[in-house]
Amino acid sequence: MLLFIEGYPYNLDQEVRNKLTVRDILKDVVEVPKLEHIYSFGYVGYCYSKAAKDVIFFLPKVVLTGENEPEKETIFGASPQSIIDFDSKNLKEKFTEEGHKDYKEFLSTLSIWIYRTISVYKEECNDNILENREHQKESGGRKQKHNTLLDVIIALRDFNKHNQDYLTFIAKNLHSGYNKIQWAKTIAHSQAIIQNGRPIYTEPINKKRIVNFDEELLIIYFSILNYIREIHGFSFTINIQYPLISPDKLRRSYIEKNLGCRRLKQIKYKYFSDKALRIWDLCYAFFDREYKIAMNQTETDYLLAKDFDHIFEVMIDTLIGGNDKRELPADLIAQKDGKLVDHMFIGQSLMEQSDVKASQTYYIGDSKYYKRAKGDQTILGSTSIYKQYTYARNVIQWNMNLFLNGGDNEHPQLRDTLTEGYNPLPNFFISARIPNRKDEQGKYLSFDDSRLKSQDTLQLNRQFENRLFDRDTLLLCHYDVNFLFIVSLYGRDNKNKQSAWRETVRREFRSRIQDTLNQLYTFRTLQPRAGMDCYQFIQDNFQRLNGKLYRPKTDSNYLVLALMKEDEADMWAALHVKPEALRNEVDRNKELLDSLQTHFHVSSPFMLDTELHVENVGNVGTLNKLPKPELKDILTGLVRKTDTDYSDFYNHTAKAYTMEKIPTSINVMDIKYFLPMVGGNIDGYYKVEKVYFGSKDSKPCLKLNLSSFISLGDARVPIYRIKMQPGELITYGLMTDLYEQQI
Repeated sequence: MLLFIEGYPYNLDQEVRNKLTVRDILKDVVEVPKLEHIYSFGYVGYCYSKAAKDVIFFLPKVVLTGENEPEKETIFGASPQSIIDFDSKNLKEKFTEEGHKDYKEFLSTLSIWIYRTISVYKEECNDNILENREHQKESGGRKQKHNTLLDVIIALRDFNKHNQDYLTFIAKNLHSGYNKIQWAKTIAHSQAIIQNGRPIYTEPINKKRIVNFDEELLIIYFSILNYIREIHGFSFTINIQYPLISPDKLRRSYIEKNLGCRRLKQIKYKYFSDKALRIWDLCYAFFDREYKIAMNQTETDYLLAKDFDHIFEVMIDTLIGGNDKRELPADLIAQKDGKLVDHMFIGQSLMEQSDVKASQTYYIGDSKYYKRAKGDQTILGSTSIYKQYTYARNVIQWNMNLFLNGGDNEHPQLRDTLTEGYNPLPNFFISARIPNRKDEQGKYLSFDDSRLKSQDTLQLNRQFENRLFDRDTLLLCHYDVNFLFIVSLYGRDNKNKQSAWRETVRREFRSRIQDTLNQLYTFRTLQPRAGMDCYQFIQDNFQRLNGKLYRPKTDSNYLVLALMKEDEADMWAALHVKPEALRNEVDRNKELLDSLQTHFHVSSPFMLDTELHVENVGNVGTLNKLPKPELKDILTGLVRKTDTDYSDFYNHTAKAYTMEKIPTSINVMDIKYFLPMVGGNIDGYYKVEKVYFGSKDSKPCLKLNLSSFISLGDARVPIYRIKMQPGELITYGLMTDLYEQQI
């Protein structure tokens, strides 16, 4: 096998094998520039080179590790230029990283998954990034010098596809006569029961079934096909009902303990026909990776992919997003400023779980198909980071527009109308990694490692400190996913397994982001105290509370308070929060908590977790807006017919009023209006411009400066001593009610 890596600059004139250069090997496979000497090939996939008479495997660039200089990039410690000939005797010496003993088997397995990934992608997308190339085909004649496990699997698939009539004919012949009753032996050796004059034999003797070596070969053959179907996702038609060897037993006994090769050698002498021997050859080549089969012909299939980063994006979208992205409005994905979101789905809020869409949130992701830097890090560019922030801002504005125009309960409601806080948007990057280190089972280069690995490149974008629930506070996390697991899960095309991992990884996203928030903030629940106007308190203290409070559900009777942590100074510093800004905000936190205690039951700090638990406390009030009590600000007074200003009040032209007896049961500073009972009747009231104390006949009195007269109606109604007395403060409602009752 010849090995090349996507995007790596190769010396085209370097000799590889048998005086063949890189240029000679690839010129009949991909386009090779004639005048260039250094060139990088942007392909991933598998094909056959007639010039080299060998298979070529283009590896994805995620296997590379190193810095920006190509000469420092390596694949598991080896220079890509030095391992092109993967059958070289001194190949193992080139690798310096752990796991080198398994590289050949690893690449053989990876070639299968890349082939399956391209096949599944072609079925689902079928766009112009795939190119067809030749691959080896199983045939009769002299055996080929080189073949890979992928070659063998394709040969097994094609034999099954093109020989259905032969396989069905053999199976029918093998089964003919089985379970046929032998009446002579049954009558001679069995006891009959006579019923209605007729003998009935309850234990008939059948034709004995003997071991048939043709049948055993077919059982092994179809068990291999079933194994490939279950493990690698290939599609096979298996119409024969044999008791097949389970995939697990085939792996443990026939492959790992070499039982397959031993058993096939024991029964090989039974076969003489060409097709039976070809089946035996294919089965043996599957168990013995060094065994060569006849592959002197070629066939064309879609085997190479350019722009593999697009396929990686589709894989992540399929495995994490499922069908959710298709069900979202087009404007959320293809945003109006030209941005196209890679991955998005609706999931559980970071505050609490809920099955109500309005209480959930959007998860926004971007997949990055990059080479690894040293330390298994994936370096993100500033353009990618700020583009991700723009995705989130556009989603928030789209959601605001939706609810400002009437709302839709089928979408999350990101802004809480009470506190004007915003539900934090989980925003993340996913990049590919190759797990060259040991896992818990001691495996290198594991295709089964499904875990997310957190990168240390946490990003925070905000306009104000200490405002987690502000629309401009955007937290951006970064995770690595095992590239080998992704291609195997996608290539297997098992919807049930994909769905199970999707649910797991979504829970993991939520949990990881919650852990990050728990490191940065303390969270408390606030429940209103009975008898306190908590709604008005929030309005009056909006500037102090803005961005710190959020109501997780529109009908919940509690709030969540988020405040910056003082003991995470190093982490805040990594997010470019200045020490003085952190101290200033933390110092204000205690003052804010003391203020909140007057109107709310404030819980102890808690950690964001799977579910938010709100303590049961007594004396709980409401967060709803309370009706304002009607103010008593209208002073009643009496104007007698004998008073000098009687005509002024009667004609509604009065400018002042003197109350000789100062009322002691009211607060005179609350007086806003004056209702004169003119001759005991009322028909309107005056606006009071000024209230002050004076004297009349050397006695203290209360003086009012009056301005405009406000009419209650055309009629004058008697009111004095019926419902009220002079010197009272009454409400507007009481005044109008009394007036209407007396008409």
